[in-house]
Amino acid sequence: MKKDSSTKSWELIAQDWAKFSETNDYRNFFLIPHTTELIGDVEGKAILDLGCGEGGYARILSQKGARVTAVDGALQLIKVAKEKAKSEGLSITYLVRNAKSLDGINDDFFDIVLAAMSLMDVEDCENAIAEVWRVLKPGGELLMSIPHPCFTGRDTGWKKDRSGRLFFTANNYFDKTPWEDFVNPKKFKHKVIFRHRPLHDIINPFLSRGFKMMKLYEPVPTSEQMKQSHRLPRLTRIPMFLFIKWRKESKGIKRSADNS
Repeated sequence: MKKDSSTKSWELIAQDWAKFSETNDYRNFFLIPHTTELIGDVEGKAILDLGCGEGGYARILSQKGARVTAVDGALQLIKVAKEKAKSEGLSITYLVRNAKSLDGINDDFFDIVLAAMSLMDVEDCENAIAEVWRVLKPGGELLMSIPHPCFTGRDTGWKKDRSGRLFFTANNYFDKTPWEDFVNPKKFKHKVIFRHRPLHDIINPFLSRGFKMMKLYEPVPTSEQMKQSHRLPRLTRIPMFLFIKWRKESKGIKRSADNS
């Protein structure tokens, strides 16, 4: 499998990411609860966890009775995910695959594809979308979550004014140049590649492929969630994350990605 630049950078931080994900407040107190609520009942359903990372979502889905296949381009992350699933006694199929080339997975196979905080890192997003279309059953659904593109580009972030009041700045929204940075400079030894796409560049390829948008959701933390981390109340002011649920319509374009 030919590795893209994002995969190579994530290989370097696999162990650091596995540790970081266990205690990350956004992920554990906010993203996971909203994801499980939106994805609904998964009992007996065939689900693809696309860009599974250390396998946290795959394990949750398996515990809820889903038949889970989990893929990631980074071999080291797949190794970590397998170890964690084994320690919990879960039966999950793990494959090292790039999102743009899901070799060995049959057409029209999955009821649901979950792309939890992963598609923003894909170098070839158009072909990844084509592959998601291919492996979903007609009427199947994709649930994706990404950093909100309006508020998470390179020149965005929280700052304080002279009085110490917190405010948010955003700039260069249309700049799509990738950059390298630390996920967290205190907890990671290597930088990764970050990517930013304007909202129209995210949505239009799905519409062109034939997907029907079922839900667009900018989640706001509940009062209970805000008690779990001092950072979560900020999300009542700025939507840092975006969820979109898509359905594969039978009349859409059905063709495999061009992996040449």
